[in-house]
Formats: sequence, structure tokens, C-alpha cells
Amino acid sequence: MTFAHPWFLLGALAAFIPLLIHLFDRRRPRPVSFPAIAFVLKSQKRTASRLKLKRLILYALRTLFFLAIPIALARPEFVKSAAAVTAKGAAATVVVVDTSLAMRWRDGSSLFDEARKEAKAALADLLTEEPAAVLACTRAPAMTGPLSFEKSRLVTQVDELKATYEAVDLNRCLEVAARALDESPLANRRLVLVSALTANALRLESEPPVTTGPKGEKLKPEVVLRDVAKGRALPNRALLDVRAEPAPQVGAGAWQFTFTVRNFSAEAQRDVELTLKVDGEAVTKGFVELAPEGTTQKTLTWRFTKGGAAYVEGALTPDALADDDVRGLVVTVPKALKALVVNGEPNPLKVKDEAYFTDAALSAPGSPVRAVVRDADAAWKEDLSAYDVVMLLNVAPPPAEVTTRLEAFVAGGGGLFVSFGDRASDVDAFNAALGPVLPRKLRVVKTAVEPAQADASGRAARLAQLEAAHPVLSPFTGRAREGLVSTRLYRYALFESVSAGDVEVLATLDDGAPALLAMRKGKGRVLVFGSTVDRDWSDFPIRTAFLPFMQRAAAWLTGSLDEREQLRARVGETVTLPLAGDVAAVLVKSASGEERALTKDETGASATAGPLPEPGRYDVLDAAGRPVEALAFSATLDPAASDTTRHDVEAVTAWFGEEVVKLAEGESTEKKTPVWTWLLLVGALAFVGEGLLLRK
Repeated sequence: MTFAHPWFLLGALAAFIPLLIHLFDRRRPRPVSFPAIAFVLKSQKRTASRLKLKRLILYALRTLFFLAIPIALARPEFVKSAAAVTAKGAAATVVVVDTSLAMRWRDGSSLFDEARKEAKAALADLLTEEPAAVLACTRAPAMTGPLSFEKSRLVTQVDELKATYEAVDLNRCLEVAARALDESPLANRRLVLVSALTANALRLESEPPVTTGPKGEKLKPEVVLRDVAKGRALPNRALLDVRAEPAPQVGAGAWQFTFTVRNFSAEAQRDVELTLKVDGEAVTKGFVELAPEGTTQKTLTWRFTKGGAAYVEGALTPDALADDDVRGLVVTVPKALKALVVNGEPNPLKVKDEAYFTDAALSAPGSPVRAVVRDADAAWKEDLSAYDVVMLLNVAPPPAEVTTRLEAFVAGGGGLFVSFGDRASDVDAFNAALGPVLPRKLRVVKTAVEPAQADASGRAARLAQLEAAHPVLSPFTGRAREGLVSTRLYRYALFESVSAGDVEVLATLDDGAPALLAMRKGKGRVLVFGSTVDRDWSDFPIRTAFLPFMQRAAAWLTGSLDEREQLRARVGETVTLPLAGDVAAVLVKSASGEERALTKDETGASATAGPLPEPGRYDVLDAAGRPVEALAFSATLDPAASDTTRHDVEAVTAWFGEEVVKLAEGESTEKKTPVWTWLLLVGALAFVGEGLLLRK
């Protein structure tokens, strides 16, 4: 019998109280003869024996009460040890070593250090004639060789094992080990499981492993459990996810990062510090409160002063499993863009000025674009190389020299946006001047209805089909789509059907005519809108979609509209990277220096690398060893791997079958039967019984 709180046993000394009272009552005074009560004393002799019995019962009940209560508070339990199973004769053995993330949990030494010791002890316990093998339980378990009698080689294999960052499937590993035992001619089979027995790794609802005997019969192998946690709970908290999104409401260059934090312990966690780091430098902090087994979210905000790829991570105050207290991602912060807006029809009245609405959209809070507005004459004197984007808004056909400069600007990586209007309605002149940089040549300008007519809104053309997968239009889905398709076009350009190169039709009108064309030319990009960006030919500028459309159009034209934060990978998995034609990437490299070669597909448009060995930032290197900034990405842990909730040994023993389970020396298969509840019941009955006797 064991006691959970043995100090309460001191309360059992109270059982002497009834005895002392009884002994005190036994003291007799000196007899004094008093004839007046002689008759009364003679009558009491007839009931003396009955009163004596009642006193003894009262004494017993009181003693029982004072004994039962403190012993019950000490929480006694009867302990019964299960009989160990021993194989009859030599047994073929496979030692399965859990390498999951939970094995990195440490209290002084790590559980995996303990696992190595347990695996070596299991090999040392084998008889000389018992063949064995070691199986590292990883995400993709596989036997490294047949059963062997070379114990020293097996010990070396154990020394070379490493804990991974993955969630593993112990059921699958045990099945692989059982299949390896099928190859042995020995009738007796043994599985040694070295693990922390976490619930996410071992599923007790599935069938336990069996082996196939020499005659094809199904046999339960002997199972030796080596619990490296020694029955302890493994409290843990972890960062399970991080989501990044721009925060224009805070200011230009601001982003907000929302972290999901989970508590895998039965105790609340208060004032847990969460630090936001950018490229390894702590920039801001916050605190989170975690309920027992609870989940919460915390949002931290940071304003970036420059664009480009940045590695952002959140870090909790480290606990016993520190590896999942950090989670990061690579975000591409749009660089500050400079746009030359060529105003083809200036007007003192702002609402009639060709560039008014575009300038307002690009100057709005959170916009990555700084616009410089010039009329055509002033714009052609500008150095185009000082700008990232050139926007031609209802511009008359420029001189040939300007067209040559625009063509070189686009070929060198610049972005060009073109919209039409009354000054750009001469189809032949426009094709002759800007044909080399247009996705398709103009055919004619079509009038759906005159804007001044009473029924203009009903007869105007509308956008019908949108290429929602394109980065410029990807936000315009669901209810946001209405901001585009509600646009009315009274007049618009029709294009020839022959494209000038790699051209995409991003939007069409309800009559099937293209309304938005995109083209890649050289290193640059061109975007053409078939109507105006003022209110002469359409009402697009007053639609809710206009502002985000213009900002995203400018960003896409410079190549900075790239949702790089979405490119993530899981540890242990393979990542696929999109490659541009001029990228000569050859490998990926983790922060610790681990490298994985890149394998390009047949087209060269993408490449794969993996499996990724650890969490954190990965840089993609070219043949000269230089990092390709645009391809940096992060690898994250599987949230399931952070769940350190454990099965108790009794449940695992029952799953395998008590008749085949044996625990390692020093561990116990004890079954505990609590008796303190019965003692409380006995104490209560004694108290009630005493009360009933005293009432009589």
C-alpha cells in the first residue's frame, strides 16, 4: 500500500482520544456507605452489562472515526504489480527509438539523451544468440539493414541517431519493425519501444502490431516499454502559427503579425513574454495569458523603414521544449516605388484633371508608390531611369525618340501603364508611336453610349470576366469583386486579336472585348486599360476598387507585388520554388548551414529541395554562393508535433495486451486501487452510528 500524503497519518494519533476518555471513566471514587440509595444501586446491577456493551461500541465507533479520516486524507492505494513476460528462448528484437520533436523536451538533459541510454541498455540486455536491429522512428521510417548479431555496430547506430523536429507516427514505425521481425526464423519476437509515449505519436484506437510466425500464423510479439519520461507530465507551450498582413492604418511600411499560442499543460501560464524579431533583432514585445489547455492570439505591429525580404519571427520565453517557442516567416516588404505620371489632359478643375484620381490613389496612406505628376512636354524631358513606373494617362502619341526611350525602359525592367482618352483616340497614330510597347495594337475606339444620355448607366459596357488568380486582381473576390464589375464604360478601345508577345487578358467586357491586358517584355511589364482613369469615358475612378487596383497595378509593374509570405514549408517536407528564367539557383541553405540541392523541373520554371531538416529561415544560393533574396523562405514545425500530452503506461500496456508487455528494469507496471474513498465512507458511518447510540 502507498500513501499520496503520508503526513496526514499523524492525525491518526487522535484515535487515542476515545481510549483516554474511556480510561478516565474507569477511575473509581472511594466507596462511601449511603443507605438511602442502596435500593437504587441494587436495581442498576441488572442493566450494567447492557451499558458496558454500549460504551464499548461507542468507544469503537469514535476510534474508527478518528482513524478513518486522517488515513483517508493520506490517500492510501493498494499497488499490484503485473507479472513480467519473458520470452521462451531467444527472441529476434527490433529497438524502435522515437525521434519526434517531443524528444527534445529537456529538464537538465533531453529526453532523447535518455532514449539513447535506454536503447543501449536494451541492446545490452539481449542474449548473445538474439539478433537485433535499431529503427529510428522518423516521419518516413525504414529499416537500415537486416537483423544482426553485431551488438557493437548497433550501439554505434544508436550513437548516430538524432532527434528530429517532426511529428512521427509510432504506429507506422511499429508496423515497419514487425515486418522486419517476419524475416527472422526464430519463433519468438520482441519489440522494444523507447519513447515518451505522446498521444499525437501513438494512436491507441488503431490495432496493435502483430508478426507472422513460421507457419503464417499471426503472433503478438513481446513488447518492452521504455518510457523515457518516467511517467512525468511534459508541460509545454508553443507558437503554432503566424500570419502577416500590411497595416496601412498604422502608416506606410507597417505590417501586423498575428501569433497563435497554445498551452499544452494543465496549468495556466501568465505574463508569458512574446518578442517580435526582424532579421534577428528584437524590435517590440508583448505578453500573453494562457488558460490551462488553452489557445490565444497576440498581434504585434512593426513599421519597416526599407523594402525587400525580411525574416520576421516571434519568440516566447523559452520553456522545456524551446524549439517550438520560436516561429517565423519571410515577408517581402514592398520597396518605395517612384512613378512618373504623365498627365495627357491637365485641367485647373481637379475633378476634370486626367491625373487627379490616379495621383490621389497612389498618394493614399499605405501606398508603396510616390507619384510625380508631369504634363507630356515636361515628362519627356525626365530621366526615365530615375523611375520604377511610367503611367501614360490619355497621352497623345509621343515622338519616335520618346518611344525608343520607353521601349528601352521596359526592356530594362521598368513598368509601363497605359490608359486612353480623347487625346489617345487616334488609332493609327497611336499604333505607329507606341506599337512596340503595346500588348496588342488598337483597332478602333467604340462608343457604347454617350455619357450625357439619360439611360447611359444602363446601356454602358460592364466588366464581366476577371482573372482572379492574377496578383493585380487577386483581392477582388467575393463581395470585393463588386467594386470592379460595377464599373460602367461608356467608351473604350478595341484591340486587334494578334498579341505582341507573352500577353494575358486579365478582364473582359460583357461583349467579350478585352478591357485589361498585361504583358511581360524583356525584364519589364506593361499593363493597358482600355478606357480612361478619369470620368470622361467611364466611372471607374469613383468605384471602391479604383484605389487598391491602381496601387497593386503599380506594384505589379515593378515586380514587387509578390506574396512571398505565403511560400512556406514544413520541416521534413519538400519545398517547391518558382524560378524566373534568369535565376541560376542551385541549393538552399538553413541558418545552421545545412544544405539541400535544388532539382529543377523539365521547364526550368520551378525547382524542389528537401526534405528540410530544421525550422527557420532558408536562403537560396546561386552557383557563386550568393543568396537570391527574392527566393528566401521559412520552414515551420507541424503544430501537432508540439502536443506533448502523454499516454499513461497502463493505457499503452492495455493496448498492446498485458500478457505480452514487459517494462524495462526500474519501471513499474503497477496497478493502483484507491481505498481512501471507502475509508471516508467508513468514517461517515461511524459518525452517524455514534449519533444514533447517543440519542437512545
